[in-house]
Amino acid sequence: MTATTETEFEFDPFDASVIENPLPYYQTLRDKHPVHYMPKYDTWVVSRFEDVYDVLADPDGNFISTEGTVVGLEVLTAHNPPGTVKQPQLEPLDKFPRLNDPLYSSIRQAVGNQLRPRAALRLEPFIREQARQLLDELVPKGGFDLTIDYGGQVAARTMCLILGLPLSDASELLDAVNSYTKKDPVTGAFKPEGMERINRLALKTVLTRRAAGADGAVPGVDSLINYDYNGRFLSDEEIASQLVIMLIGGSETVPKVVAHGLLELQRHPEQRLAVGNDPENLKTAFEEMLRYCAPAQWFLRTAAKPVTIGGHRIQVGQRVMPLNMSANLDEREFDNASEFIWDRNASRHIAFGQGMKFCIGSHVARLEGRVLLEEFITRCPDYIIDEESAVRPPSSFQWGYSHLTVRV
Repeated sequence: MTATTETEFEFDPFDASVIENPLPYYQTLRDKHPVHYMPKYDTWVVSRFEDVYDVLADPDGNFISTEGTVVGLEVLTAHNPPGTVKQPQLEPLDKFPRLNDPLYSSIRQAVGNQLRPRAALRLEPFIREQARQLLDELVPKGGFDLTIDYGGQVAARTMCLILGLPLSDASELLDAVNSYTKKDPVTGAFKPEGMERINRLALKTVLTRRAAGADGAVPGVDSLINYDYNGRFLSDEEIASQLVIMLIGGSETVPKVVAHGLLELQRHPEQRLAVGNDPENLKTAFEEMLRYCAPAQWFLRTAAKPVTIGGHRIQVGQRVMPLNMSANLDEREFDNASEFIWDRNASRHIAFGQGMKFCIGSHVARLEGRVLLEEFITRCPDYIIDEESAVRPPSSFQWGYSHLTVRV
């Protein structure tokens, strides 16, 4: 594989050189092959901001997600027969991101009760208390893992609170999620044992809430227990499959963004000084961290209608792989896009996706990121991250720092 000349260029998101560092390939895609066909997967890669934005926003309903949004080789190598698309699995009910409207929006509304803006704001005292408690424990040690020991613990505890799990389950949740998302670098497959552990936690809260009468005390779970699905209730397993999405997304992404963002501030001392001098700047800085540091690389779509992107005709049943990470680094949208600039206007970044399937937890994520930064920078203004020991595993999907050691 090469990222040098137009005639030689190929792109495979599972290739060893790509998963080691996809950024040079993204640059070549944006500059020379903005809509690039991968025959072995019958999939079109879209890399420029406007094209990625349009695919994800999808106002005309050209795309569906019934094959999944994050898939491995077992899906991509099985081409759809021409002109056909996979229909949603309705019995038993599949995970809500794979569903079509109106069912998708109905399930999303039920599961997202505690994630709306006002509800998210009510979580701030809890998130801040957890951050402070952890720093009280960690700072005297002189050093710790920013991703796991600090951000990861706060995020996992917050998800436990939201979904009715005891806080004592946070470490198990975090470890299970990190185990699951360490995808096989060759096949792109997630680790099944990690999913089994996450599913057990999801089932645990379903059974607990059902036994308690599902009275609304834990809205995101109770609303699914009481949900009328075509005249029947959802099974425990069907409910758990919806909650698994929340547990994974809510525990993994923000810790990696915050840890990487703090590393970028260390790399840019003048920006670190500007941000540290005024906590009000952290909200703006976190948006740039989302643009520059968000670890998710792409989310798959399948064409439900014939559609043209960048002059290329995409047929029904073919896949489209919009590269979120590439789009957020597109110079056509962001000046000096390859540079971290804390006070840029990054409001149009697509770290949370776009359109109907915009990240359901974005309000909590923004709150959590801001609080984590405020508490850490206030407590540890002279922190030093050890770049030599940083761990950023090769990945076809989540390319982020899984471990960042900091000295305080």
